[in-house]
Amino acid sequence: MQDSCLPLTESSVLLVAPLAPLETVEHDVIECEELQEDIMVSMESPTSIVTDSIPVCGLESTIHINTCIPETQEPIQPLDFIMTNTTVSVFGGQAKVAQDIRLSIESIEALIHKISALDYESSNIGISPGFDTCDNQGVWRETDAFPVYETLDLVNAISDTNNIPFASPAVALEYFKLIKDNWERRYQWAISSEEEKKDVCSCVGKWEHGTNHVLMSLCNQTIEQLMIREADACLRQVPNINEVWTESYAEERCPTPEFMKDFYVRSNVRLLESRDKYIQAYIKTALEAKSTFDLCVCYTFFVDPAARYILLDLVPFLAKQRNIKIRILFELMTLESQCLQMFDVYRQEPKKTNSSDALPAFMEKVPADAPPFLNATKKFHNTGEFVKEVLTVAAGIPNIECRYWFARDKEMGYRIKNHTKCHIFDGNKNGKVIAGGSNVVPRGGSLDNDFICSGEITSRYQENFNDMWNAMKSTDLEVSTEVEEEEKKEADLVLEESNKHVEDSTVQNDGEQWNDSKILFIRSSPNSSGEDSILRCVLGGINQAKKNITMCMGHCNIPLCVSKALAAATERGVEVNVLTNSLFSCDLRNGQKDLFESLQAMLRIAPKVNLFVTAIKGTTKPPFLHSKYVVVDGIWSATGSWNMWARSAFYEMEAEIFVESEEFAQGLLKKFKDEKELYTISVKSADECTQFCPKGCNICHQFGPFYLEQ
Repeated sequence: MQDSCLPLTESSVLLVAPLAPLETVEHDVIECEELQEDIMVSMESPTSIVTDSIPVCGLESTIHINTCIPETQEPIQPLDFIMTNTTVSVFGGQAKVAQDIRLSIESIEALIHKISALDYESSNIGISPGFDTCDNQGVWRETDAFPVYETLDLVNAISDTNNIPFASPAVALEYFKLIKDNWERRYQWAISSEEEKKDVCSCVGKWEHGTNHVLMSLCNQTIEQLMIREADACLRQVPNINEVWTESYAEERCPTPEFMKDFYVRSNVRLLESRDKYIQAYIKTALEAKSTFDLCVCYTFFVDPAARYILLDLVPFLAKQRNIKIRILFELMTLESQCLQMFDVYRQEPKKTNSSDALPAFMEKVPADAPPFLNATKKFHNTGEFVKEVLTVAAGIPNIECRYWFARDKEMGYRIKNHTKCHIFDGNKNGKVIAGGSNVVPRGGSLDNDFICSGEITSRYQENFNDMWNAMKSTDLEVSTEVEEEEKKEADLVLEESNKHVEDSTVQNDGEQWNDSKILFIRSSPNSSGEDSILRCVLGGINQAKKNITMCMGHCNIPLCVSKALAAATERGVEVNVLTNSLFSCDLRNGQKDLFESLQAMLRIAPKVNLFVTAIKGTTKPPFLHSKYVVVDGIWSATGSWNMWARSAFYEMEAEIFVESEEFAQGLLKKFKDEKELYTISVKSADECTQFCPKGCNICHQFGPFYLEQ
C-alpha cells in the first residue's frame, strides 16, 4: 500500500507598482436606440483606460468605465479596474425571448470590445495567470507538506490588502468570448422551431424546470468548464490512462476499515440535518471559541444573509471583541470565476435586493451575546464586491489574516483546486470542527450533508489546515520561525488555561445528541498520478461490505473500479442503493454527460445495483442535491467534501471523515430514505439513463472517460 493511503499524521506574472493617476476626462452618456461603441485608449500612458459610456438598448443600465484610475499605494490590476467600473447588463429569468438574449449578447460584446482596445502592456498585466498555468514562467516554489504541488508566490504577496488577484485582461478576453458563444447558442435555440430544439444539448436548451437566471447559469457553466480544461487536456495525453488508473485501485490495493482500524481516533460527531441547525450550531460554537478560528472557503455567495453575517459581523466581532485569532483561506480559482461574473442581472419583475429592514429568521434564535446583524445588511451586486468588503474589514483588524490557495501539479503544471470546506474552532481535542459539503453555510432549499465533531479528530483537521495555510505563505510575508513558535506557545497557553475546567471532550452537555465514535480523517492531494487516498478507503469499505451499501453523490461519475467493486458486492448478496443528481437538481451541467454515461456503464457491469435519480415528480421539483456520503452495513460511513469522480483523484483537493458509529450511519440512512422517496425515480437499466444524458456540447465536454471499461 502506498504511503499516501495513510492518514495525515504520517507565464511570467507581473506585479505592477502603483500607477500615476490619469487626467480626469468627463464623458456624457450617449443616449441612442442602438448599441454604440466609442472606445479610446490613451497612448500617453501605457496603462490608460479611457472610454465613453455605452448604453444597451432596452436595458436600464449602461456599460460604463470610469476614466480616471485613482492614485493608490496598492497594485492596480486592469481587469479588476474594468470589472469594478463596468456594468454589463444581462436579462434574467428563463431567457426564452430571442430579443432579450440578443441585447445581453450585445452587452458582453461591448465589454469584449473594450478589453480588445487596450494596449499590449495594459492587456497583459495581472497577478494571477488565470485558469491555465502549464506554460506560466513565473517563480513557482515547492511546498513541504504537498511535494506534488508548486505554488506561485506573487499571488499571496497582496493578501494583506483588499485586492483579489485577477488575471490579465488578455486572459479574461478569451473567457468572455466563450461566454458570448454559449449565449449565442441559447439565442439560436430561442429562434429554432420546437422540432429543432429537440436536437439541442440540454446544457443549452433545457432549463425550464429551474428558477435560476439562464444566461448567468450558462456563464457559470462556461467558466466551470474553463477551470478544468487544462487538467483534462494534460491527462488525455497520458497513454492508457484509463486502464492504468483503474488497475491502480484493484481490491488488494485498497485498505479495508479493518486494516485501518489503528488509525481511527475516539471523537464525537453529529449530523447537522438542516440549514437552521447548521447556522445555530455554527454561531454557538464560534461564540464558545477561546483562542483560534480557521476557515477554509471554496465558494462564497453574496446573496446568502447567513454567509454575509458570518464573514462581515461574526468574524470581526470575534477578532476584535474576543481577541480570537482568525485565518481565512480562500480558494482563488473559484473566487476568480465568481469575479468574472460581475454582471448586473436585469429582471423584468421588481428587482430584489440582498437585504431588507427585516432581520433574517435565523437571527431570532442566536445567543444573546451574538453580534447584531449589521454589516451584513450592506448591498452587494456580486461576489467580487462582497469578498472585497470581507478583505477590507479583515485588513483593518490585526487578528484576521487572509490567504489564497493557489497551486499547480508539479509534473504537468495544471492548476489544482482546493475543494476542502471546514471551520475549525480551537484546533485541539477540546475544540470543534464544522465541515461537510456546504460552502460557509448550506444554500437555502438545497440538500446537503454537514456535521460537527469534537475530540481528537479536531487536531487532524487543524494539522491539515496548517499545512494548507503554510504552503500558501508568500516569501514576501515570511515571519521568522522564532516569532511563529512564540505565537503558537502563547495560543497553546490560552487554550490550556481555558480548558482546565472543561470536561473531557468525549462528553457533551449542550442538549444535543452526540455520537461517541471512532473516526478516521483522510485528505487527498490530487495530482497527475491519479492518487486518491479517499477513494481507496471508500473502495476498502465497499469491498468489506456484507449486508448493504448506500451511496448518495450529488456530483460524481462512477469510476470503473467502483462499478466493478459494486458488481462484486452484489454477487456476494450485498444490497446496493445509489442516489445521484440529474439536470433537474444540479447547478453544474459540466459533469452530466460523464455522470450518465458512467451510470450506464455501472448498470451494465453491475445490473443488480438499485439506482435512483432525481426527477420532477408531478409538480414537485427536486432541490439542488449536494450531499455526498457512503454508508456500509449500517455502521460505517464516509462523508465530507469528497465527490466520487475522477476530478477528485487528479484535480480537486478534498477532506473526508470515516466514521464507525451505528447512530451516525442511521442518520445518513434516514436522510437517504426521505430524499429518495420525495425527489427521485428508479432507473432500472442502462438504456433508461439515456433520458437524462446530454447530447454533448462544449459545456459538458467530458473530463476523461475514466468510467469506460477497457
